[in-house]
Amino acid sequence: MKRMDAQIARRFVVGLVPLLAACYSEIPLTTPSPAPGTRIVAQVSDSGIAALSNALGAGPIEVEGEIAATRVDSWDLRMVRVDYRGGTSILWNRELVSVPRSMLVQPIERRFSKRKSWFTAGLLTATALLAARIVGVIGPSENPDKPPPPPN
Repeated sequence: MKRMDAQIARRFVVGLVPLLAACYSEIPLTTPSPAPGTRIVAQVSDSGIAALSNALGAGPIEVEGEIAATRVDSWDLRMVRVDYRGGTSILWNRELVSVPRSMLVQPIERRFSKRKSWFTAGLLTATALLAARIVGVIGPSENPDKPPPPPN
């Protein structure tokens, strides 16, 4: 029975991992010149995939970065992540890259959400405690260490 409880607890915890992404809110970018510090995620246009390969690597399809500066025709981004064809994703260390605005499609603003983060942290904590209780790591045990009864 213990083995079954452990499997259930593991499945439950694994099911909660996607909630970690819930710490952000994504909204459409409504201004052509976002303020410095704004975090954006954008698809790379077909022409941009070839043109940006020297700066970002072969086959970039999506970029995530923080706006450092904006001009009429380009944005300077402190790169956070680049997704490539074939499903790979590379994390960047906020290196500055100038990207022509015409090569970014459907930019959205990505904001950190304190409310969602606190909710997710509480849910993960409660789940971890429940899982620990189910597998017997915390709480009363089935074989408590009782001293033997005194001899008669």
